[in-house]
Amino acid sequence: MARQIQPVIIRRQRKHEAEQAIKDLLARGFEVVSPLKQENPQSEMLSIYSFEQKRFQVEDFSSPWIAKLRRVVE
Repeated sequence: MARQIQPVIIRRQRKHEAEQAIKDLLARGFEVVSPLKQENPQSEMLSIYSFEQKRFQVEDFSSPWIAKLRRVVE
């Protein structure tokens, strides 16, 4: 029988909600592929300016928290 990989992307507005979703999936046998991080395209655009980097180091509530997980099913 062929092995299947079930990929899952967690996307939540609040960090604690994303952490809870990850815990629930880990309990079901999933593994983390990409750890939890906050998607923030604005900080990437402005990162060339050192004075702008400090502004976006604080948690930005408008950007979602994202993690990637997977489970191998045989």
